[in-house]
Amino acid sequence: MKFWRISWFAFFSATIFLSACFESGKIESLDGEIQQANLQLANAQTSLATYVAKRPQRLSVLSDTVKAGEGLYQVLERLQVNFNDKRSIVLAIQDSVELSNLRVGQAFHVAQDSLGNVQVFRYAPNPATVHLLLKENDGFVYKLVAKPLVVKQSVFEGFIAKGGTLHETLLSVGIPARMSGIVAGVLQCKIPFSSVQPGDRFRIMLEESFYQDSIWIAGKVIYAEFDGRTVGHHEAFLYADPDPKSTYNAHYTESGEALIFDGLRYPLDRLHITSPFGVRIHPVTGQRKMHSGIDYGSPKGSPVYAVAKGKVIVSGYDEYSGNKIAIKHADNSVSYYMHLSSRGVGVGQQVTGGQVIGRVGSTGRSTGPHLHLGFKNAQGQWINPKSKTMIATPKLQGERLARLQSQVKRIREDVLKTEAETPREFEGSSVKVKQRKI
Repeated sequence: MKFWRISWFAFFSATIFLSACFESGKIESLDGEIQQANLQLANAQTSLATYVAKRPQRLSVLSDTVKAGEGLYQVLERLQVNFNDKRSIVLAIQDSVELSNLRVGQAFHVAQDSLGNVQVFRYAPNPATVHLLLKENDGFVYKLVAKPLVVKQSVFEGFIAKGGTLHETLLSVGIPARMSGIVAGVLQCKIPFSSVQPGDRFRIMLEESFYQDSIWIAGKVIYAEFDGRTVGHHEAFLYADPDPKSTYNAHYTESGEALIFDGLRYPLDRLHITSPFGVRIHPVTGQRKMHSGIDYGSPKGSPVYAVAKGKVIVSGYDEYSGNKIAIKHADNSVSYYMHLSSRGVGVGQQVTGGQVIGRVGSTGRSTGPHLHLGFKNAQGQWINPKSKTMIATPKLQGERLARLQSQVKRIREDVLKTEAETPREFEGSSVKVKQRKI
């Protein structure tokens, strides 16, 4: 009897133990299933988030054009772009686009999402060039769309008619006013046009870019020649520095002499205007106020040059201008250099034009490395620095001179190649033009 009690107790205990093991296994299995379900849920949430982020958004496209006296900021204001997007757009595009060159009628386009945030910004200064900004995270990524162009060189040759001028003659055969003005301005440095005689001859070579072979996009004067009975023979050649924004890109004689009246020295070796002179919306404060100078974007540490001989009257720092220098010149005008990373001259020091006085920086109230150049006239009034004639150097030297002389050889060869083409004459004019694609 006692044996059966023990056996029954052992059987009952074993049953409970096996049952507990079985339940424990079920719990472990359920835990695994729950973990698997959680993983699948997490993957589904990730997939949903990815889909939502990448799915096509319904965007509203708005457009407006530049009006007289306006810049990009004013147009974005009319498009009701929020302050953060306005600031981000200007900062993202200013290093790639000369905002000071905007023309009345040029259009800007923005694509906004349902919350009013700009997702795409588009600006096309001509049919062949499109500047795009695409929203990425909290900022914009810049993209340039440059369509293929046809480049043509044209040689215009003729003589001055009685009672005529070079500028009028070039305009009469369809040369754009800006380029005919460049020709006259360059040759004027060597030629007193009041002494030009009827029958004096000229030869001009232009290089122009066309979209779809017929829509004019851009042009430049590569070569200009004038041969007069009284004024003599003169030539001008366009020098091309490796950097397209170099201040040395200008017209020179074959010996490297700059063909421009005496002017001030450019403050930088490379010019890119990020904010022109005049009323603007400040990129930091968002307030509308007068911008009393020109901002030139440039890498931090780039040398800054005195524009002319003078005496340093300010060399210091304040919270708005950062490191700044002011130089008083012989005509009592004063030039100002602001937001410098470092200053290399002190108050009372005499400097010469072209002397390094500091380095580009972003000190004070600034959105990035740049030079603010300001000018006050003798009466103490702020004036537009662009009203001042500036040059990089009166004469090329060293490597640049050698590069010019190599380019002169190529230009002469190009003139001869173009002159081998069949001429086209203009009715009522002495001018003949020969053209070729390059």
